[in-house]
Amino acid sequence: MKMYGYGGNILYVDLTDKKIRKEPLDPELVRTFIGGSGFTQRLAYDHIPPDTDPFSPKNAIIVGAGLFSGTIVPGSSELSITFKSPLNGAICTSNGGGSFPLMLKSSGYDAVVIYGRADKPVYLKILNDDVELCDARDLWGLDNYDTTDNLRKKYEPCSIIPISSAGENLVRISLTFIDKGGTVGFGGLPAVMGSKNLKAMVACLGDRGVEVADPLRLQRVVDKMLERIMGYYHLPTLHEGGTFSMTKGWAGMAAQLGGIDLDRWDEIHRTCRKGIACPSCPIGDKDRINIGEGEYAPSIAYMTDFMGEVDFSTDKGDLDRYNRAIIHKDRMNRDGICRFNSSAIMMMLASLYEKGIITKEEIGGLEPTGMFPDYVDHDASLELIHMISHREGIGDLLAEGGLRVAEKIGKGAERYLLQIKGFGTYFPLDPRIDGFHTMNFSQMVFPGRTHYAPGGIGIYMPGRSIDEHIKQAQRIGMTEEEIDRIFSPDSYNVGRLTKHAYVWYSLFNCCGQCHRLYIHRFYGIKNIVDLYSAITGLEVTPADLLKVGERAWNMYKIVNIRTGFGRKDDRAPDMWFEPVKMGGLEMTGMVDYFGHTINRKDTERAIDEYYDEFGWDRETGFPTLEKLKELGLERFFSKY
Repeated sequence: MKMYGYGGNILYVDLTDKKIRKEPLDPELVRTFIGGSGFTQRLAYDHIPPDTDPFSPKNAIIVGAGLFSGTIVPGSSELSITFKSPLNGAICTSNGGGSFPLMLKSSGYDAVVIYGRADKPVYLKILNDDVELCDARDLWGLDNYDTTDNLRKKYEPCSIIPISSAGENLVRISLTFIDKGGTVGFGGLPAVMGSKNLKAMVACLGDRGVEVADPLRLQRVVDKMLERIMGYYHLPTLHEGGTFSMTKGWAGMAAQLGGIDLDRWDEIHRTCRKGIACPSCPIGDKDRINIGEGEYAPSIAYMTDFMGEVDFSTDKGDLDRYNRAIIHKDRMNRDGICRFNSSAIMMMLASLYEKGIITKEEIGGLEPTGMFPDYVDHDASLELIHMISHREGIGDLLAEGGLRVAEKIGKGAERYLLQIKGFGTYFPLDPRIDGFHTMNFSQMVFPGRTHYAPGGIGIYMPGRSIDEHIKQAQRIGMTEEEIDRIFSPDSYNVGRLTKHAYVWYSLFNCCGQCHRLYIHRFYGIKNIVDLYSAITGLEVTPADLLKVGERAWNMYKIVNIRTGFGRKDDRAPDMWFEPVKMGGLEMTGMVDYFGHTINRKDTERAIDEYYDEFGWDRETGFPTLEKLKELGLERFFSKY
């Protein structure tokens, strides 16, 4: 039976022996996991040994394109990459936008499994049946963007996932970008690539386009969606100012506390910015920024978005402060240093320094007395980025990640580190500030790492009514029985609701669908069903597809249970229960979405309810045999 919507093959690359082979897609894998992260998490069970060191040649990098990728479905360019994280030893799946899934499927591949270690720097080039490991010694030492530019000159049209010096030097808090725009690899993917001497992955435009079962039906569904998207009243603002113009009112708290005129910054941003869109995306909310005047002119910067970056230089006007914020983010992106993990470390050092627990001599001469998120001035911060990515001086320690820094310092330093499972949290998305809602709760229970976006389900800011929450719940396919169980007239059960948010997020990742707010909002379970059937020719129900999302999420949980992660790791950080000060803002402790004070017992009860909603054991957090039988995964039960 023909499988519409797929490239049709999985590519296996052995870097050690320089052997490359392809195998046809297993129809059972397609039926049960669809694609994207469903494929990568299932393949991780077979190809990432649970006890292997993240820097071992046995650790595989598994890349997966979603079912919708390579088609005309709006926003269908999300790539999934699964690997064992060097930051904490968990199995991580990272997702990012760009042209890679389209290019990969155009050469006939839906997934790539890379393992082993090359004896010299190489990059992987994929073009139809011409798959090759190419010499990358002339690229070694280049940053993410220069590597991308060099490879584009050789292979355009193509898509590139590079590493910088941070990856080459095995920096555990490194990340990278797809085509300079799609952030991917939170948790140290570049370090894993560096440990394999893999400088980049290059997917070229092949000659094997994706065939869909019913092109006319697909076009009708897409046309209807595009009509809604093009009528979105915020679309002109998005096209002109991107996410910064959209979020300045609620995501710019730190900037406001620092005395920054956000309206003036918005004016500057609109004159400097050009939107970048992934294939098939009508939104274009990624940024190419041209600094044409003021400090750092002329310069060009690329980024996934410009939202929370600020500059607290008191002797600069708005233009130069904006330029400095842009350059700071660009340097982090070029060198591949994770903003959240580096900020968590600096916040810890600032707290320890303020309390006199450490001296500047103990931390390489740093004086972390400045403002969030860097706690040092602009020039020192740029120098620190370089030191981390090249493991120079104090940067060698900071490159190891927050828990290892805290362990090295001792003196109870870990108490001051805002982390979950060894990953920095998404501060200032913090339950002491905006409430213990599904996005903050999802940071606690995300398998193997921390992540907030899966908890969004369309509710990305406080102050929304219960009716609005219920509307979003209906959009993602929750049944009336589930809604009645989870919602009351003036509240909702955060743990149980997060389960359904995760299933929806998981389904999106299996399809290769972008979950950024401004495209995600136009999707509901009905049009996902229509798109799936038009592409594959298979008629399904909403329950069928939601079951796929749940199955993939249970597999993600299973592969992390095998590495040792369980109930003990799904917990709120101690710092969430302590007062927080940020400029003129002061909060005394955690509150729920509606402002009621909560404590650790409340968070533990929410975890119980989350596990119960999934059908997992409350004591261990493990999927029960009954649940796995329901999902057709019972063969994995005895192999935890």
